[in-house]
Amino acid sequence: MFRARTGDHDSWVSAARAAADSTTVEEVSDAFLASLTSRRLDLRSALGSYAVARFLPEHVADYSPAWCCAICGQSPPAKAEPADLNVLSFERFKWGGVRTDHVEYVAFDLEQFARAPRLPPTSDDIRVGQELISQLRQLPPATTAAQAVRHLKMLPGNKAERDVVIGILGVCGILETRAHQGYATRYVSKRDRQLPGRRHVDQDYPACWWTAEDGVNDQALQIFLPQLT
Repeated sequence: MFRARTGDHDSWVSAARAAADSTTVEEVSDAFLASLTSRRLDLRSALGSYAVARFLPEHVADYSPAWCCAICGQSPPAKAEPADLNVLSFERFKWGGVRTDHVEYVAFDLEQFARAPRLPPTSDDIRVGQELISQLRQLPPATTAAQAVRHLKMLPGNKAERDVVIGILGVCGILETRAHQGYATRYVSKRDRQLPGRRHVDQDYPACWWTAEDGVNDQALQIFLPQLT
């Protein structure tokens, strides 16, 4: 059990940046792959959090939209509440994370990752990962990210877990579009994380924009999951 954690805008940003600096892309890449057959979802989550945090800039809070910081998305002091770390921990282990672009989650996730026992990826993990990428490349062009999930039966687990995998590949920039890019080479400010204008959006930015016609970004794949290239 964790105590609720109180922090202001700057302390959460600093915590996320420090946590990202304390790990490496090789560590989170290996952990993601090792999760594919083991279903160690707490390890899976770190790849997405690292992708978001590694270019997170130090910045002065910009509450111009009033309801959140236009850069990182955190709530203004008047609306901020202590972070319930037990909820964040549950999300890590249950689904592999569900709010990867939230700074509080990113900081907590990477801090816990630093303490977690690790598993090395196996040949089966690499095979499953390669099958995953191959399947995404072969989908009909109009297939959306949400529709792609049903084709990922090579991944042990349930639909919710596969949804998270798609979301992680999205923030890594592996599944992105030209107009709506992930975090592979820069931090994407909250103001730029636009969502489609439809009633129900079933993936986070940028995976919510992706279709199979956009393909797999090989540059981002080489950055985050070079074992699968």
